[in-house]
Amino acid sequence: MPELDEQQKKWIDEMIRKHGLNEYGDPVGTVYAGGNPLFDMATGKMKDRYEYILERHRDWLPQKK
Repeated sequence: MPELDEQQKKWIDEMIRKHGLNEYGDPVGTVYAGGNPLFDMATGKMKDRYEYILERHRDWLPQKK
């Protein structure tokens, strides 16, 4: 995934609010195994929140202007 700038991250956060989703871009009330969708229990590593969101919402990938 390309590195996002602050303007692109802000746009993604606006899309989350617009669609009434939780901070991870999933429906409100989604329960995650392990309590956090960014933690990969298999590798023990954290995933970037925007990377996680864009895996689920590819059409939200903001274009640089």
